[in-house]
Amino acid sequence: MQATIFPKPLENRDDIELLVNCFYDKVLADEHIGYMFNHIQGSHWQKHLEKMYRFWESNLFELNSYQGNPMLQHIKLHKRRPMNRDMFEVWLQHWRQTVNELFVGEKAEKALFRAERIQDLMVQRVLTDDLPMFMQRIRSNINQ
Repeated sequence: MQATIFPKPLENRDDIELLVNCFYDKVLADEHIGYMFNHIQGSHWQKHLEKMYRFWESNLFELNSYQGNPMLQHIKLHKRRPMNRDMFEVWLQHWRQTVNELFVGEKAEKALFRAERIQDLMVQRVLTDDLPMFMQRIRSNINQ
């Protein structure tokens, strides 16, 4: 069996799983954001990973395998465990480092670009009160 040499092109679901798993290894070990995931344990952790695999697979390979609303989930989480801008920056740093260690090419660049946009949106929509009307309704429904 031939060993894989990294970085390599990001090509398939196996690569997505490797990326997500290595990323979360970094995140969980990080003192600034790792604790945010302490509430996800046991089989719930595997379900979370599966959701993240589908999320990134859908984003990078234009598949429709992910169903969900990540913004809503982060708004709910923010209500339970307040987040700040620095936490999203740490998240992005770990993502960049992981992508760059493992992958090169168009899909790797797309993974970096998408993560930067996600970080921007999360900061704008989760951490601020300056929201479009539909997001204000979502947030007010969470508070009820």
